[in-house]
Amino acid sequence: RGKTKTMKGAVVLLVVLASAQLAAAFVPHLAPSSFGGRGLHARAATSVHRNVRLPAIMQLKAADTNTALSEFSGVDASGNQVTSLNAKENLYLDCCAAFNVDGKTAISDEEYEQLKTDLTFEGSKVMLMSREEIKFMVAARRYREGRPIMSNEEFDGLRKKLKARNSPAVLHDEPRCQVDSADGKVCKSDLYPDDGKNALLYAPAAVLTALLFNEGAFWLKGWDPILSLVLGSPFIIAATYILTNYIYFQNPYITKLSCPDCGTPQNVYFGDILFVNGKVQPVVTTQCVNKACGATLEADREKMVVVSKK
Repeated sequence: RGKTKTMKGAVVLLVVLASAQLAAAFVPHLAPSSFGGRGLHARAATSVHRNVRLPAIMQLKAADTNTALSEFSGVDASGNQVTSLNAKENLYLDCCAAFNVDGKTAISDEEYEQLKTDLTFEGSKVMLMSREEIKFMVAARRYREGRPIMSNEEFDGLRKKLKARNSPAVLHDEPRCQVDSADGKVCKSDLYPDDGKNALLYAPAAVLTALLFNEGAFWLKGWDPILSLVLGSPFIIAATYILTNYIYFQNPYITKLSCPDCGTPQNVYFGDILFVNGKVQPVVTTQCVNKACGATLEADREKMVVVSKK
């Protein structure tokens, strides 16, 4: 009986080992994946050889004198050419521009699919952008290269549309600076709406309108305060909007920004209060609240950009 149990155990062990080997042989080819339909092992192999395949694409693109991708390529400690995430994103934009604008293909279909797989695997934001965002980024790149693909009016309209959506294609994490012969150092940064403070602008008119309506409904109709708020909500909302945007304030809009020079956060108010200025200006000129900086800030409501000059 002892020998029989030992033989049964050995048989079971052999069956388990054989099943493990079969699984190792077939699972990499059958396992589904969201990255281009490749299995986990295939994806790992792809990541190992990624620095070998994509440099070949980069060498193919290096022949094009109009591309700016070469600055993103480098060499590791072993002397192998490597490609950064920025280079892959720029290559993807070049492929989109070549196909949609020039009517030609920059790389083969297999290399393009491999490039999309790598960008998705590395968490690139470019792969999550819409068609309009890709169009904007391609237009900006072509303009810097001296090959514009749309008019200034169309570009500004597209930028304003994406800016209203807080699209990452038009927002910048850091200020952009340049030296101008007339104005000296000029830095630009983005404006963002301050939703909390914009909502607070409606509080005075909302409280006043609700109190007046409740008092009138109680003395004239004998309504309960909660019932009068529910039934009178359309009137209260309309009166609040009119009082806030046309009586107390005129076209109010509060934005927040960081000074392009020193990074100090502050707010900029667009609009008028009780008709003091008599005219609503789309561009507001102010100074940085940091006295050590003191930069002159020029905020543009339409472009949602602030420019600092020193």
